[in-house]
Amino acid sequence: MSSRSRLYTRFRHQNNTHSIKKTHLVIFDIDVDQSMLSDLTIEMKIFNEDEIDLWFDYITSDVNEIYLIVSNLLGYTFIQFIHDYPQIKSIYIFCKDPQYRNYSNTLTKLQGTFDDINVMWQQFQHNYNIFYSYYDFQQSTFKSINSTSAESVWWIVFYKILQHIKHTNIAKDEFIEFYRNSVGDSERQLRNIQELVDRYDSTEAIYWYTKESLTYPLLNQTLRTEKNINNIFKLRLFITDLISQLRILQSDQRKIGDHSLLVYRGQAMLTEDIQQLKSAIGNSIRYNRCLSTLLNRDIALGVAEYARENPDLERVLMTIEIDSNNINNNTAPFANISQHSYDKDEEEVLLSMNSILLIESVELDENHLWNVRLKYIDNQWDVEFDERSIFSRHGEKIFIRHLSKENNQFIAFQLLLDFILRLEQTFYAEQELLEFARSKYESNPAQLAEIDDFERNYRPEDAVKWFSKDNFLYRLLNESLRTEIINDILNYNYLLLTH
Repeated sequence: MSSRSRLYTRFRHQNNTHSIKKTHLVIFDIDVDQSMLSDLTIEMKIFNEDEIDLWFDYITSDVNEIYLIVSNLLGYTFIQFIHDYPQIKSIYIFCKDPQYRNYSNTLTKLQGTFDDINVMWQQFQHNYNIFYSYYDFQQSTFKSINSTSAESVWWIVFYKILQHIKHTNIAKDEFIEFYRNSVGDSERQLRNIQELVDRYDSTEAIYWYTKESLTYPLLNQTLRTEKNINNIFKLRLFITDLISQLRILQSDQRKIGDHSLLVYRGQAMLTEDIQQLKSAIGNSIRYNRCLSTLLNRDIALGVAEYARENPDLERVLMTIEIDSNNINNNTAPFANISQHSYDKDEEEVLLSMNSILLIESVELDENHLWNVRLKYIDNQWDVEFDERSIFSRHGEKIFIRHLSKENNQFIAFQLLLDFILRLEQTFYAEQELLEFARSKYESNPAQLAEIDDFERNYRPEDAVKWFSKDNFLYRLLNESLRTEIINDILNYNYLLLTH
């Protein structure tokens, strides 16, 4: 089974500085190269033989979720002593002496005794990553759209809006800065950031999504919370690139392949979330992040097996039926991404955020495995806004709307304004406005001088004064509002937020 960090990374709740909480990997009396660690959610601490007191003080402090890798220097008695500390989740012993390998099977946290450090390391990453592959205990992955239909409509329109925003170098810079603030400044992360700066291409979003970096956990962590609209907006370039590539692949694969398939997803779930699914049989759920599924049922089932390590979790195998013949829109595209993935060995079908799944059955079998049967369906909350809306290139200026005839178009416009008013006034928003204005007046020196004056002297408290003047702001904003071009209107969020 592939063990890359994208599929098997645990997502952690982000604090206000966007940093990711760390699980603690504590190594005692073993020479380990820190560059071997590729999971950004794990913080490694290494203690040598002479630091046993410091090591013990650390693992018995208030640090939570500790994974121990130790040498046989500690001995069986000491392993027994620390085994039941609640903060210690798993123990791995590195030992080349055969007499130390036969530790008692009653030590449930002991994952094994190894005489090859590479094998031990692979086993640790395999166990850790798979167990936390699909579920965040603090944040729900799905939402019932029957009870939150208005919210679902808002998010669907939001992603429609994102896909009408033009790519700019400013958007890329904002994405990179958000990435940088999330991962810290270790040497390895600085290399990852530089690679992203140098090599990122909009047509290869799937490659970057599946690459062993923070792109995958950062995206899904941000989408899953649906709390901070500004953080999602900072990822707009990557989100739209990923959706676009999935949509192209979906179209290509529908032309040449089987239109009906079953995909599988093994995961660990809390009992209350299983009951939530069970009580919603016959209803639909909306996934608020990307959903990784597999064509191989056995591999998905193997992932679910790791729920056995935690008594609070249940094993769940989801079987999702996808019939392209019955899908009439591609609001939330899906595709087999194997040929475009960083790791091409795994037959993975990726479902985009906002995928709608019908719950057909939730049953517990004789092996205490929950079998959840789902069906991918058309997004019934994808509102058609018709002609002359912000989502159509109608080519005419709109001065007035007849609400009796164009209610949907009016609602779409209001949702766009609602979205803009939720955004923060940032340096990047200012730069987008300036770049947009200069592109409109690139052959007009007088107007360019006026834009330069705005850049030097504008203050938020003077927004009304600047807008009241017969200047570029007034002309361009009114032109954008009348033509209802989403990208152009959005460029004014820096001004609208202070007007």
